[in-house]
Amino acid sequence: MRNPIIQLAPRRRAGHHPGLLLQRYLARNATGRNGDPEERRELLDAVISAARAEPLLSIYRQAFTRWSDSLAGDAVVLSADLHTAGRLIVGLGSENVLETGIRLHHTYGLPLIPGSALKGLASHFCDSVWGQRHLADLANDENKAFRREAPDEGRQYHKLLFGTTDDSGVIAFHDAWMLPDSLNDGGVLLDVMTPHHPKWQTNEAPPIDFDSPVPVSFLSVSGTFRVGVSWVGPAEHPQARAWTEVAFQILKASLADWGVGGKTSSGYGRLVEARIAGPTRPALAGSQNSLPTIPKPGGRVDAVLLVEKTKKDGWKAKHEPSGLAGPIQNTGDVPGDKKAGDALTLVVALANEREIAFRYPTAADDLRAKKPEGKPKGPHGR
Repeated sequence: MRNPIIQLAPRRRAGHHPGLLLQRYLARNATGRNGDPEERRELLDAVISAARAEPLLSIYRQAFTRWSDSLAGDAVVLSADLHTAGRLIVGLGSENVLETGIRLHHTYGLPLIPGSALKGLASHFCDSVWGQRHLADLANDENKAFRREAPDEGRQYHKLLFGTTDDSGVIAFHDAWMLPDSLNDGGVLLDVMTPHHPKWQTNEAPPIDFDSPVPVSFLSVSGTFRVGVSWVGPAEHPQARAWTEVAFQILKASLADWGVGGKTSSGYGRLVEARIAGPTRPALAGSQNSLPTIPKPGGRVDAVLLVEKTKKDGWKAKHEPSGLAGPIQNTGDVPGDKKAGDALTLVVALANEREIAFRYPTAADDLRAKKPEGKPKGPHGR
């Protein structure tokens, strides 16, 4: 076999475009039964190194600022910085020189979530969850209006927000770019999946206990993305902001509960509100940068009922001081006259920087609250 004219392996170590390396710098076969796993690992390591190269990050910071400023030109725009709860992989099944792909920005080669993927996710979430598909005809008319094919011609909220094949709707879902600062300690990372029965997955043989697992390395993403939507309907519409807020609420809930991209059933793709962890200097008086107060489990807090329900049509509530929202576990105990927007006192079932769950106070909770503290224990600790 002749030696190649261009030696790709040495040249890719100096690469500064992760996407270009993945597409053009595979030096020898790295897939299939005769593939070289070392070649695969070297290529992925080169991609990870390129994604953290300072020359690339310097250009990307300017591009990110320019893109972020462009969003402000819309009449009504809402955005938030959402952090991956674990790992995220968009474009896993896309065409690639390896078995696994990843969605990267064409120009800069850094992680990107396409706006089309975000819109599709939010549309499906709106139809299934807000539209209460699991209740079929038993759902109330207000929720049915959030379904793709709303029965009421006068109230077709899903069609308004997401449009149809002939109309794109009144909300634009923008591509989500990764924050430059989160690329230093996150960004593109090495990951691995381990199929235990590869021959069974290709219909060559049934699965048996003697099959050897075959680790397959791939790239996934960790970090913070700026996610945004904007109003593209009539500029002076009196409900432009209200409908934009509804769409943004649906999008954030779908990213937190369902996740975007591949392997969501394994926990990938969840994006939640980015929160600062660890010690920090005290905030100045009147500052908006103070750390959120995370309530303690077992304590009672004031919360507000949300329009969004759980998949089983249970109540969700939001604790305003921390910004956390979550389900009410004993949702059947919530009085029937309560409605979305009502404030009520709940017991915190669990809480951390990323999630919260509540209980509606019951007689057992009242007894625990009245139980005196510091009661002497018996000889056996009871």
